[in-house]
Amino acid sequence: MAAAEEDFLERSFVQRGRAFVERLYSNHEQRRRLYQYGFTPYVGRRFELVAPQLITELQGGADFGADSVEARFQLFFRLGERVRAEPGIGYRVRQTAGDQTVLANWIGVLGWWMQRPEAVAPSPDNLRAWQRFVTENLEFRLGVAVGAAVAQAWGRNAGDLETPTLETWRATTGLPWIGFWFRELLRWGTLDPFVAFALAQGLAQTRDEAALLRPEFEAWLAAEGLDRHAETLIDPQRFLAWQRSRILQPVAGDAVLAVPAQLTQVDGRRGSYDVRPIVGNGSVEWIDAAGYSVGRSLHSPTLLTAAPERHDFRLTAGAVTEVVRTF
Repeated sequence: MAAAEEDFLERSFVQRGRAFVERLYSNHEQRRRLYQYGFTPYVGRRFELVAPQLITELQGGADFGADSVEARFQLFFRLGERVRAEPGIGYRVRQTAGDQTVLANWIGVLGWWMQRPEAVAPSPDNLRAWQRFVTENLEFRLGVAVGAAVAQAWGRNAGDLETPTLETWRATTGLPWIGFWFRELLRWGTLDPFVAFALAQGLAQTRDEAALLRPEFEAWLAAEGLDRHAETLIDPQRFLAWQRSRILQPVAGDAVLAVPAQLTQVDGRRGSYDVRPIVGNGSVEWIDAAGYSVGRSLHSPTLLTAAPERHDFRLTAGAVTEVVRTF
């Protein structure tokens, strides 16, 4: 009995698979596109109708880096409106009165999360519902939809390029940098890509702290003789170059100690890495929080001291690669 049922299920599975390829989605290119979207086939076909609209909106955001805060917010609103009611990818909430109220006020929630000027914050009783809406609908549904459209633009023009890089991303996708930053801005709740960068790189702990670093970045742009074009102001390559140029300041009362190092399992693209030491025979292996080897240096008793667990270390990669004791 069990063998007969297993045979039936196997034949049914194979038959359904053949029907999918031979009858429902017989076009190879269509199947490939639907697979790349990451949605179910039905939702994928709906998404194909929306994706060109999302791309058009992103292409219109070439001045995002120089736009006012309100103009930046309006781009997010337009993209959110494109996705909001679409079957399969649109916003979803529970059928409770409270959640339905939040859905009706989704623009207000978006404004609060993205720090739109004069946006109204939720009351303590509504905070959790607003946060849930942000996570499930803005970060996830809106972010995934726009991210899938950007991925489609990349895949259409990538050719032999397998992995996006900062050097090739913009030319390959045909999109301005806002297409690169969109999901990160939703994730961190800011309309300023520099703030998102500073938070992602651990240069600041809050959005307000990150915003205070922007004048330093713009002063660096001026010192380097770089233009203040809208795209330059949010170019992630410029952000990384600025980060690498920064001089680590000593902790009060303690000199900054450093030793030269060599990169091991990373290419140094991030610029800096928080590391911990693994002392070997005359050398030190520097690992990140996940346990991956980042660099290697000679042992330095003055850098490590007798209690390295009491200190913080950072490996910086650039013209000079070194490990610095920051605390």
